[in-house]
Amino acid sequence: MKHRTIMTRTMILAAVIVAAIPIFGKPQASKTSVKGEVVDLWCYSQEGAHGPGHRQCGMACARLGNPIGIVDAEGSIYVAMGAKDHQPARALLLDKMSQTVTVTGTLVEKSGLKLLYISSVK
Repeated sequence: MKHRTIMTRTMILAAVIVAAIPIFGKPQASKTSVKGEVVDLWCYSQEGAHGPGHRQCGMACARLGNPIGIVDAEGSIYVAMGAKDHQPARALLLDKMSQTVTVTGTLVEKSGLKLLYISSVK
């Protein structure tokens, strides 16, 4: 009987620990607004390409599936994501390529990566 009680308590403790892992491992998220230039991350990260002279190339790269980001005045890079499940940022930002915009959404930071789930663009 004592062995059975110890075993039951051990199983309950293990279940609680396993259930808590996603809670403690979850990245922090916060609502925020970011003002910056819309860039295609391939050319920006490889060559620093941005600005009006890079607009057509940036749009072509984004149409081919390359990720889009926002670069703020301090040089921080935010990977743009759609706020709805699996919505690509391309639907929100393609026509804004190389322009300065203010985006509002949920910022998630994990391991140095900044993801911005965009809910509005101005």
